[in-house]
Amino acid sequence: MTHPRLSAPSAPFLPSGTLRELSEAARAAGTGQVPDERWTARRFLDGTPAAVAVLDADLRYLYVNDTLAELNGLPVEEHLGRPMPEVIPGSGPSAEVAREVLRTGLPQTVVFDGRAPDDKVDVPRWWLGAFHRIEGEDGEILGVAAVVMEVTDGIRQRESLRRAQERLELLEETAARVGRTLDAAEACRALTDLLVPRFADYAAVDVLDPEGTRRAPATPVPVRLRRMAVAAAPGTPEPFTPVTRSGEVIFHQASSSMSQVLAGHKPVVLNRPDDDTVRLLAPTRQRLERYRTLELHSVAYLPLMVGGEPVGAVIVGRRADSPEFTPDDAELLELLTARAATGIGHALRYTHEHETALEMQRAFLASPRIPGPGVEIASRYLPAGRGAEVGGDWFDAVALPSGRTLLVVGDVMGHGVRAAAAMSEYRSLLRALALQGLAPDRLLTEADRTAHALDLDRVATCVLVLLDPAAELSVLATAGHVPPLVVRPGTAPELADLPVGPPLGTGFGGYESRHCPLPPGTLLLAYTDGLVERRGEDIDTGLTALAHAPVAAGNALPDILNTVLDRLAPANSEDDVTLLAARTLREPLRPR
Repeated sequence: MTHPRLSAPSAPFLPSGTLRELSEAARAAGTGQVPDERWTARRFLDGTPAAVAVLDADLRYLYVNDTLAELNGLPVEEHLGRPMPEVIPGSGPSAEVAREVLRTGLPQTVVFDGRAPDDKVDVPRWWLGAFHRIEGEDGEILGVAAVVMEVTDGIRQRESLRRAQERLELLEETAARVGRTLDAAEACRALTDLLVPRFADYAAVDVLDPEGTRRAPATPVPVRLRRMAVAAAPGTPEPFTPVTRSGEVIFHQASSSMSQVLAGHKPVVLNRPDDDTVRLLAPTRQRLERYRTLELHSVAYLPLMVGGEPVGAVIVGRRADSPEFTPDDAELLELLTARAATGIGHALRYTHEHETALEMQRAFLASPRIPGPGVEIASRYLPAGRGAEVGGDWFDAVALPSGRTLLVVGDVMGHGVRAAAAMSEYRSLLRALALQGLAPDRLLTEADRTAHALDLDRVATCVLVLLDPAAELSVLATAGHVPPLVVRPGTAPELADLPVGPPLGTGFGGYESRHCPLPPGTLLLAYTDGLVERRGEDIDTGLTALAHAPVAAGNALPDILNTVLDRLAPANSEDDVTLLAARTLREPLRPR
C-alpha cells in the first residue's frame, strides 16, 4: 500500500449524479447490488480524512473515497470493479484480513506498514486499518468495509520514547559497570565487554601512560599509549590475536586517528576507508594487511574526556557482514564513552596513586636490617586487595650495641601515598631514636613528642620489642597497637599482656614497658591489625583465632608465617597485612 501525506485534505462532496454513475458502473462490472446504506453515508465517507473503501464478497472495490485513492496513488475510477490485490500489489496481508472478516463476521483491527509512491525518503510508515463485514437486511453477506488511518507519528513517537528509555538504561548500565571498580584495567574491560558484541566486533581502550605519553598532545604527534583492555566478538579470525593483548604499549604515528582524537578531542569515524587512508591512519603502516584479512571495514575512535582533557580513547570496529557506523551509532557510542570516561578517569587516578604508594611501601619494606646476634627474623607483607588503598604498614629490625635487637611493627592511620610517606617518616624517626639506646617506653615517648612537634598529619600505632638474647630478656611497649604473639619452647602461643598507650603523633605520651622472660628458642610474632580485624566483627575474635593458631616455636619461620596467613589472612583484604617473626637462637652469641 502506498503512503499518504501526514494530513490528507478533506475530499470534496461527490455530486449525486457522480455517485449514481459509480453505482451503475459497479453493477455493470458484475459486482452485485450496492446496499443503499452505503450511499446514505456518502457525505460522511467522502469528507473524512480517513481512507475508506467498500469491497464486495470477492474483494472488488465498490467504493473508494478520495483519501484512499490518494493513498494508493491511483484515481478512484481505476479502483472500482477491480480486486484489491490487482490494484495494490503487495496487499496480500490486508486481503487475508478482509477474507477472514467476510468468513467470520468478526471485525478486525490491524497495523501495517508500507511506503507511498511519492515518498522521497525510503523510510517505513504505518497505518491502522479497521475491517467489518457488511450484511443486507436479510443477512446476505454483501462485502466488507475498510477504514484506514495513518498512525506513523504516534508509532514514531512511541518508538522514540522506547529508544530514549533504552538509551537511558544503557547509559545507567555503563556508569554502573564501569564505575563499580577502582581498578583501571577492570573498568576498561567493563567498557569493552559492554561494547562487544552488542555494538561492535572489536573494541579496545588505550590510555595515557606515565611510561609513555603522559598528557594528550595539543597537536597530532606520535604517541605511546597503554592498551588497558580489548575484546573481540566470537568467530573473529586468528590474525586478530596479535592486536588483542592488553597491557602492552601501543605506538600511534602522528597521522593516526588516535593522535587526531587525542589532540582534537573529537571522535573520528571511518566507514570503508581506502588503503591509502588506512596506511595513513593506522597505528603502524604494517597493519593494513592485517585489517584487510580481518575484513575490518569500519572503525570509530572516541576520546575519553575527563575535566575537559582526554585520558585515553576507545577504538571500536566492525567487520565482515556487520553494518557501517551510522550517525545514530556514532552519537550513541559518544554518549557511552562520555559516561564511561568519568569512571575510567577515577580508576586511572586511583590506580596510579595506588601503585605509587605500593612501590613506596615495597621500597621501604624491601627487607628489615640485619638483627643483632642470637636472633633470626622473617617477614611478610601483603598489600590490600583490589579496590582497597595501600596503607602505611611497616616493620623493621635494628641491631643495637651489646648484642640487642629492636623489633618494630607499625601502622600509619589512613591510606594512599600520604600514608606511605608518613610511614617513612615514622620509620626513620624510630630508627634514629633507637640508636640512642632508649628503653621502649622512653623511645615511644620521644617519638610521640617529636611527631607532634613536627605536626605530622597522620598518627600511627606501633609496637616495640627489645630483644636481649644474652640476658634472656625482652622488653615490650605499645602505642595503640595489637599485642605480639609469644611462643616459648614447649608452651602454647599467647598474646603478650601489655599496657596500651596512645598512638604516636597525638602528643599525649604515657607509655609503659613490660619485661618478659626470653628463654632461648622463644618466638615472637608482631603484626598489623589487617591480620585480625574484619568488617562487622569484633577484633577480639581475630585475636583469639591467632592465639589458637597451630604455631610451634621450633618450626621454620617461613612456615610459621605461611601457617598464620593461611589461617587468618582473607583472600581479598581491605587492609594491608604485615608480619615480622623473630626467634632467639638456642645458643645465642655472647657479646664481647
